[in-house]
Amino acid sequence: MNKKERIEAVIRHKKIDKIPWTMYASYPPWGETERRFRNEGLTLIYQHFPICKVTMPEVKVTEESHYLLGSDSGRNVIIRKFSTPRGEVSAKHELFINSLPTPGDLIQKFGSEIDQEMLSWVTGFPFQSESDYEILEFIYENMQFSPNFEEFIKTEELIGSDGFIMANLGQSPFQTLLYQLMGIERCYLEYDSNPKKFRRLYQVLYENLRRKYRLAAESPAHLFWSAENLTSMLTPPDLFQEFYIPFYNEMAEILHKKGKVYAVHMDGNLQNLVHMIKETKIDIIEAFTPPPMGDLSVADAMKIWKDKIIWINFPGTLLATADAKEIKEYTIGMLKSVAPGDNFMIGCTESFPMERWEMAFGAISNTLKEYGNYPIQY
Repeated sequence: MNKKERIEAVIRHKKIDKIPWTMYASYPPWGETERRFRNEGLTLIYQHFPICKVTMPEVKVTEESHYLLGSDSGRNVIIRKFSTPRGEVSAKHELFINSLPTPGDLIQKFGSEIDQEMLSWVTGFPFQSESDYEILEFIYENMQFSPNFEEFIKTEELIGSDGFIMANLGQSPFQTLLYQLMGIERCYLEYDSNPKKFRRLYQVLYENLRRKYRLAAESPAHLFWSAENLTSMLTPPDLFQEFYIPFYNEMAEILHKKGKVYAVHMDGNLQNLVHMIKETKIDIIEAFTPPPMGDLSVADAMKIWKDKIIWINFPGTLLATADAKEIKEYTIGMLKSVAPGDNFMIGCTESFPMERWEMAFGAISNTLKEYGNYPIQY
């Protein structure tokens, strides 16, 4: 089996020849080591592919950018404004920099073509006052989606069997409020003090995503990804029951009717939600992070979520601090706990120290070469 066939088999609950090993395509530094790991089985996952294009005819979007640079570090501050007939909201983003642009420089998406992807920090959220409810409702009610299917086909043809594309559908309504529009503190304050308007905006976001999922389900993509950052530390069971489960289940049904597979990024502490997650119609728990970072073991997750696919995120603390022997022992222990290896993949879904790249992932690669064949023998 090639790398793409291996992942396709896992997400369809079929047999494989070896345990897939993956990493988001935006993380590994390209070069000799990256090529070696890919030749040894590492599969790059293109997780940001926008399966739907967005237009907002009634909204004017502008950006202002300025630079703050000290002696050895600085920030690129970007203010993105959204002007509507109901008023204006803006978001403030910041990127770390160590050099200023010159008059002749072209604008690049990333600061380096060899380093890891850099995502901005949101330091100012669009929602700032109660009057912003109406503005945000207008934006999301008037947002229009169109297919990006031809570009998906072209991208898939270019990648061939060497990688896999997840069609990115963004975050669920509550996660959008939590991480994109309000921020954690303001989100829970509004939930408590302004419940009627909060739930109305939630419903507007829900309907917006319902339209998006219905269009996306018509696409040629197989695997669809909800880019959550789910953790029970910020999502108690009562909120998960009210705001998450109905959304996940309806979106899963939309996708399943078209033969699609639904993956949700759940990288936080999940012990308090584990049995509720079991009852959802989600197909893949993606980025599941076991101890020492998470609070739920791989063995327990496999036992409880036996009908779901578990696509783990190899714990970043180990990638950052453990030696090769410790990483090998951890990987072997994990493989033993999932034997024979059905419905399981190993991934890396977060950035890591560049100086650990060759040693840490070399240990994983060597261990999988020795112990990662299916069925797992120990």
